[in-house]
Amino acid sequence: MIMRTRTVWLGAAIAALMAGTAAAQSAQDAGALLGRILGPSAPASTAANTAPPPGVTSSEASGGLKLALGKAAERVVAQLGRPGGFADDPRVRIGLPGPLGRLNGLLGALDRAGVTDGLSGKLNAAAEGAVGKALPLLKSAISRMTVTDALGIVTGGDTSATDYFRRTMGPDLQQTMTPVVAKSLSGVKAFQALDRFSAKNSLIAGQFGARDLTGYVTQKAIDGVFLYLGEQEREIRRNPLGTGSKLIAKIFGRG
Repeated sequence: MIMRTRTVWLGAAIAALMAGTAAAQSAQDAGALLGRILGPSAPASTAANTAPPPGVTSSEASGGLKLALGKAAERVVAQLGRPGGFADDPRVRIGLPGPLGRLNGLLGALDRAGVTDGLSGKLNAAAEGAVGKALPLLKSAISRMTVTDALGIVTGGDTSATDYFRRTMGPDLQQTMTPVVAKSLSGVKAFQALDRFSAKNSLIAGQFGARDLTGYVTQKAIDGVFLYLGEQEREIRRNPLGTGSKLIAKIFGRG
């Protein structure tokens, strides 16, 4: 009787979806949203202006920037890596993948009805468990930053550093986080949940296997890291005194 009720309920939910109650979500959607939030990408070189701000030496500019970015990276990973870091934030929350994205508008109700086997929660938990791997890579990229790179970033736009990271460490981040995400997905039994749901609802689930799911969650996790990093960078530029560092305040013109 319970299974019949769920089946009837799911049928009604899908009918509502076909009437346009939910919009599809994909990794491309997230990328487009990130682009709108962060604005146009930085030019190919962030070092268009390599002169330090007035009263600041090149060494101070480089050291202060690295200090600021290190603090920002730690905050980002701490925020996203905590329980609920992705799930509780609508800007980075990971919805259902592929064709199942059509169900995202009804996801809460579907979860409460037991229809989706808590799949969305499992995807977000996997991202939260894997995002900590971004911190060593971010810090390594910061340490490798040249003085010329740093000066270009200090005098660049609001997200010059974030754009720099996306260009220089994006592939490394993808490669490092993919196996961690796969392990996290396995640990929270997300693959099994997807298989069970797809088997019962093959007409709307489409073909979306374990490899697709891993790539999808990995990209969403990376997008979340860069979204938060961009916000941290803007805040540092807006209120450098808030970092508690006189050097950071000096290089961003508030010292």
